[in-house]
Amino acid sequence: MTSQKMYELFMKALSDPGIKAELMEKISAASSELDLEGQTVLFPKDDISALTNENAELSRKIALLELENSRLAGENVNLSARLAACREELNEYVSSYGSQISLYKKFGKLSPMAAKTAEGFFKNNTLTGLFFCGVQTENLRSLRDFTERLIIEDYEKNLPDIAILDELYVYLLSCYNSTFTAPVYVLTDIKEGDEYSEEYCHNTGKAKSGKISRVLMQGCIAAANSKVVRKAIVRI
Repeated sequence: MTSQKMYELFMKALSDPGIKAELMEKISAASSELDLEGQTVLFPKDDISALTNENAELSRKIALLELENSRLAGENVNLSARLAACREELNEYVSSYGSQISLYKKFGKLSPMAAKTAEGFFKNNTLTGLFFCGVQTENLRSLRDFTERLIIEDYEKNLPDIAILDELYVYLLSCYNSTFTAPVYVLTDIKEGDEYSEEYCHNTGKAKSGKISRVLMQGCIAAANSKVVRKAIVRI
């Protein structure tokens, strides 16, 4: 049978509705068994649906993570602003009270003997109590008396306590002055190498003249009339 004859028989068969329907059904069944685009042995078509669902779940998680990232970024901005405000407040606090805090820590390092004596005129030894007590005239005088006594008794042995108490005295005297419109007292300005003067200085030794070799504590002068209230304690 020639090819032309076979073609004519085929076309005639297609003109029969029953044969045509049966043929289309077979073609449709065969096409459903074909591999989908991109399908490989590693990804059977039964797994495509699972992968699609997994992809959708991952996309959902990514969206949630992006939302959380945005929230955290906003929170970070707020925390950074609060941190900057706290740092500014801390700087102002340190600027205002740094000297007092430093002195209070030093005061806590006094020897047991010095600390015990200091309790007599610093009855409230908290940070604020120390300075509230210290600016009272009587307590300021007692602090000066005690420090001078430590110097005269044995300044080398008592030097750590003397250094702390002298620094505290200088600071408290400035605080006391600040309660008036003008300073009431001023410290002397005695330096090593200055000529010794009995008017302004007291020597811990027996010499009555010579060059000052060490200034252990500055003196105190009344600002109104330049009267020497306390002499500087020195070594010559």
